[in-house]
Amino acid sequence: MTPHVTRDEALVLEDVEAAAWRDLAARARPEDVAALGLRTHDLDGAFALTTTNAESLHWNRALGVGLHEPVRERTLVLLRHLARGREAGFAVPLCPFVAPDDAGRRLEAAGFATYLHHLKWWRDASPSEPVPTPFTIERVEPHHAEAWGACAAELLGESPAHGAWLARAVGHGGWSHFWALDGGDPVAVAALHVHGDAAWLGLAATRTSHRRRGAHGALLAQRIEHARAQGVRVMTLETGPDWPDVPGEALRNARRAGFRVAYERPVWLWTAA
Repeated sequence: MTPHVTRDEALVLEDVEAAAWRDLAARARPEDVAALGLRTHDLDGAFALTTTNAESLHWNRALGVGLHEPVRERTLVLLRHLARGREAGFAVPLCPFVAPDDAGRRLEAAGFATYLHHLKWWRDASPSEPVPTPFTIERVEPHHAEAWGACAAELLGESPAHGAWLARAVGHGGWSHFWALDGGDPVAVAALHVHGDAAWLGLAATRTSHRRRGAHGALLAQRIEHARAQGVRVMTLETGPDWPDVPGEALRNARRAGFRVAYERPVWLWTAA
């Protein structure tokens, strides 16, 4: 897929995503680090997050590889070092503007293989369209941080330790958190992180029993309006690929919310024994 943005525009999209994860990792307390085996790594301008007690690639990946510094042999050595011993894998999402141009080939030679492709989406600060839903959409206040984190961990299929860590950002450092309530019961969650004049929308999940009732779309609209109120110029999020065998609800919600595909981002996964 040919990118639909320039390299400078792509850097904004990639950097705000990495900034959100850097900030989230920086808020981990010693008990979170111990429970999750959480570690952060800087490698040639990229940011990597690893956990020894969690399997999801969300918590075991490197962002921004080859964007601020080219992929060198030492970069590959560091990536191999981070990936070894992780049975569930270690991921390197690769922006199409990576340098050098043969970075993918270098990753393959180093023991990585393409796993799937993310779609990186973007939109400007135009108003969002209201999304009808029977649920109440609320911004989460700091006194509900633990409840939001516990709900997020449950809906994302993660451990209570993840929930305790994710809750650390509620009410802090450019973060805004939201949930959808069915009566008083939270059934969907989502987060927004503003960095400069850009915003990243992520950590969204809906209870299976409450899907296809507008919760995800309404949370998107709420976050867009909240970002606009903070003077954000550009917003970004990621979804799975537009493949026939991959659920497409997230893609449809992104399009309905005014997002456009910026580029396809292949995910390189460590496969070597």
